[in-house]
Amino acid sequence: MHAGPDSIAKTGRTSNFESASPSFDVKLTAPILSAGSYRVFVERSDLIFIQVEGGKSQIVAAFAPLLGPAGGLIPLALWLLGKRSARLNRERIETENPEDLLSESTANFKLHVAEIREASVEPPKMFMKTGKAGELNFSIRYDERVKCEFENAAQMTKAIQLLAPLLHSTLRVNVVWNEKTGKFEKKKEQSRPL
Repeated sequence: MHAGPDSIAKTGRTSNFESASPSFDVKLTAPILSAGSYRVFVERSDLIFIQVEGGKSQIVAAFAPLLGPAGGLIPLALWLLGKRSARLNRERIETENPEDLLSESTANFKLHVAEIREASVEPPKMFMKTGKAGELNFSIRYDERVKCEFENAAQMTKAIQLLAPLLHSTLRVNVVWNEKTGKFEKKKEQSRPL
């Protein structure tokens, strides 16, 4: 399995809380109202999802062409503002306690391990645009689903390493690292002898 080094930038700022909580990054795609980039912290028996960059700007950008030539500037402006805001959010998230960040946005949420009925790590779909490495799916209470995508193999590897001991038999890892292609691929089903 690929376990590429994950570089962490040191800001040099002092804070009451140094983010020692293990975490990984995902792009949440469902539920659609919570879509965006998230940092997922693994704390005791909880997964804490803190939104770094919201997906609501994508909805506004979809309507931009309806505004004619001036509408073409809207996606550019949203992208520039979003990147700056995401950078500031990441810096703040690295230095604050995830529990304290939960109440800052309605998009932030916590999943207790007992709420997760099933979890699976899947290879990338052929048509995936953003989740180049693969996806992480949770089936939680009342048939709700949380779907996430990984931007790169390092984040996917980190997620598997953090979630496997926490979720035990609830987590199905349906991927294997292929050294030749440098990607995660679907794990081959092993035939059982008769």
